[in-house]
Amino acid sequence: MTSKKRTRRSEPGKRSSSGHIAELNEVRAELRVAITKLKALGCEDSMILVEFWHALDCVNGEDCADG
Repeated sequence: MTSKKRTRRSEPGKRSSSGHIAELNEVRAELRVAITKLKALGCEDSMILVEFWHALDCVNGEDCADG
């Protein structure tokens, strides 16, 4: 008895278009620039994550007062 490996196919509505991929690549490049700036300011990798999550909270409409 042989078993066939089943592959999971994505639904047609969930596939990324090439335009969407290009937009994601642009955002990725912007994040790299932001990370480089944070490191230049002396932020450690863990602090960069804290800053990222803080920025994400602001985008999601949560309190983002800087103190």
